[in-house]
Amino acid sequence: MTWFMFVAFSGYYVLLVFLCVGWWRALKLIRRADRLTDTPFISVLIPARNEAAKIEQLLESIAQQEYNPKNFEAIVINDHSVDDTETIVKRWKAANPTVSVVVINLADDRQGKKAAIAQGVHYAQGDIVVTTDADCRVQPGWLASVAHSFDDNTQLVVGAVTLFENGTAFGNVQVVEFASLVGTGAATLGWGMPTMCNGANLAFRKSAFLEVKGYEGSEHIASGDDEFLLRKIAGRYSGGIRFNNQPEGVVEARPAASYKEFFHQRIRWAGKWRAHGVGFSALLALFIFVFHASTILLGIGVIAGVASPLLALMLFGIKIVGEFAFLYPVLKFCKGKFYPASFLVLQFLYPFYVVCFGLAANFFGAEWKGRKI
Repeated sequence: MTWFMFVAFSGYYVLLVFLCVGWWRALKLIRRADRLTDTPFISVLIPARNEAAKIEQLLESIAQQEYNPKNFEAIVINDHSVDDTETIVKRWKAANPTVSVVVINLADDRQGKKAAIAQGVHYAQGDIVVTTDADCRVQPGWLASVAHSFDDNTQLVVGAVTLFENGTAFGNVQVVEFASLVGTGAATLGWGMPTMCNGANLAFRKSAFLEVKGYEGSEHIASGDDEFLLRKIAGRYSGGIRFNNQPEGVVEARPAASYKEFFHQRIRWAGKWRAHGVGFSALLALFIFVFHASTILLGIGVIAGVASPLLALMLFGIKIVGEFAFLYPVLKFCKGKFYPASFLVLQFLYPFYVVCFGLAANFFGAEWKGRKI
């Protein structure tokens, strides 16, 4: 058992170094001089279902963009909302005529985020399409940072997402945990190996989306509108994916408001990994699962008296230092706070979180906006 744990933890330490260097590479990547003009026309797609209470805040932040309003449009795709989402958007549009906002309804025979984005792409006038969520908030420099991230060879730009800090212990834990996902996606991209991204802040060329036929082949999977598209475009355009390494490009999303919402959200996210097939992303996910299962076994071994407490303390101590070295710069870039208590709590909870959700996604369905998935 001792040798197995030593090998597992050593492999994880190597991974942390790999991620730390990859994050640095992603931030230091210098854009080529042949980038696009500063103000290409951009279409912002906003899939929305039952977002009456939140979407106005997003529209207000879009209206404050430091970007020529003549060079972007916002398209809200109403996914059969049963609240006043459509009415609120139209009312906001009437009160803000200087911002181009279009409201379209998703076709009656279609539903879900992938269908909404696919329909929005066909309505989009811009060559560059940006997706975000209706409950998010963007910074004034967001669209400018997106435009500056494209050059002639760029087909898709991965943007960072952070969570609103709501002042609760549950929210703080989510902020730290979510930073690990954002950092991992950017770090692997820094090494030229795209693995994950977030549809709340994703930009791509309309031509690339159409070339790879959008979400064809993954329509039956509820989530993954972001990562399936990432992989398809990466497979078609080698070297065409980049990370938006400008802090002004970070988007704020809302943390789960309840444990039930968190559970269903993570089940949706975990469910898509089964469809990724064999590759670096799948191997990375498998290693993370095996490693965290090993940390649980190590704790059980210490309690049972078959593993050395000193060895466990040493292995966990190095793990904590390594994860801090990785997560702190990510949180700083995202303008988020580092919560020491939440970070330490996650050291004990995260192994169970990874193992439980990794297994539960194979047996449980999820709910989203009143729909069972």
